[in-house]
Amino acid sequence: MKTLFEQAVRILSLGIGLLVASLNVHADAAHKLQEKLENISSYKATFSQDIRDEFNTVLDSSSGYFELQRPKQFRWVVEDPYEQEIIADGESLWQFDSDIEQINVSELDASLETTPAAIFTKDQVDTVDNYNVAEIATSSENTLLFQLSSKAEDALFERLLMEFNGDNLIALQVSDNLGQTTSIEFSDISLSPDFEEGHFSFEPPEGIDVIDNREKVADNAKDKP
Repeated sequence: MKTLFEQAVRILSLGIGLLVASLNVHADAAHKLQEKLENISSYKATFSQDIRDEFNTVLDSSSGYFELQRPKQFRWVVEDPYEQEIIADGESLWQFDSDIEQINVSELDASLETTPAAIFTKDQVDTVDNYNVAEIATSSENTLLFQLSSKAEDALFERLLMEFNGDNLIALQVSDNLGQTTSIEFSDISLSPDFEEGHFSFEPPEGIDVIDNREKVADNAKDKP
């Protein structure tokens, strides 16, 4: 008959074994996702988006198109039911709301660092070090579904789901810290499209108010001792 100490050691060893196995599974999923992301150097698609609250009530629905060029360049254009452009030119993030004739601009890295967009826009993202990743089983061999949560304490989202069909990113779902869920479906997908030089630059139209938050960040940095 085993002593209580021997039983405790056996249970502890079993627990450690399960933990190591779990960590290996998560690492494998992270590496698999890393390979998928590294295949996306540029990307273009149309999208439809729904935002729901914690009670699953639809707060907003929109559609438009998305263009991406790594590193740190993208264009997210809402066409319906209102017009809005969000452009990253490599250094700044521009948000142009044409209905209210207003532009907000902020420093790109500070704006995206703790958001899901960082995983798509950076030149390289280490999913193993920065995210907890799990692969979720699907009914299709060609479909891969990953669930991510950031390891950063100041992350602005709780969970990110990414769905791939082959190498194509076909859907995203983001659950934020306020209980809202954003679901995005992509169609008419083009992998590795060629964008002309300057495609992601943005020049504010004349007569439009520009709120420049980059200046505020710079001023705050100067004020710090």
